[in-house]
This record gives sequence, C-alpha cells and structure tokens, in this order.
Amino acid sequence: MTRYRDRGNLKWIPFLMPEHVQLLKAYYLEKHRIDFPVIDEQLQYPWQFLLEEALIEGNELEITYYSERGYVTTSGFIEHIHREHAYVVLRGASRIQIPFTGIVRIENG
Repeated sequence: MTRYRDRGNLKWIPFLMPEHVQLLKAYYLEKHRIDFPVIDEQLQYPWQFLLEEALIEGNELEITYYSERGYVTTSGFIEHIHREHAYVVLRGASRIQIPFTGIVRIENG
C-alpha cells in the first residue's frame, strides 16, 4: 500500500504567472529584510583604533557589516582606509570595500 504525500503549495507552482512569481519574490525579500541597527558613537572610537592598529601592524580583523541582503561577516587584512570617501578596503579571499556607515562590529581575528 502506498502512502499519499501531499506536496502542499509545490503542486501549484506550474500555474503561477511570471508576474505572480516576481511579486512573491519581492514579498519574500521584504518580509525577511533586516533593518540597520543604531550604532552608538562611543563605539566608533575603539573601532577606529582597531582599524588603524590593524593597518599598521598587519593584524587580521573580523568585520560584520550591513548590506542589502542583511548582515555579512568577513575576515581579512586592512589594505586601505579612505577617510575622504568613508570606506575601508579589506583583503581576504577577495577585496571588499566596506563603508564606515555600514559597519556593525569589528573584532580581532
């Protein structure tokens, strides 16, 4: 005897129009969007010290920053600090430009 297993919403996917699929994807992204947290100004001074120390001594840092998809944690070495353009270049598996305003957490790696 076979057991009936209902596939739920999966069985209705072939009947969806492309506009519906697009709206469902937009709804999913909006539903799971993470808002940017409020960062205390007093944290920015120790972070600045950590960034400059890592640049001079060549220490590895672990930086968590905010992007459109949510929080991203990456580790690497500081290559440049651009104060005029307000971003940091981190060299790890690849080169990443992280804006100062998007940084959520910095720790020694």
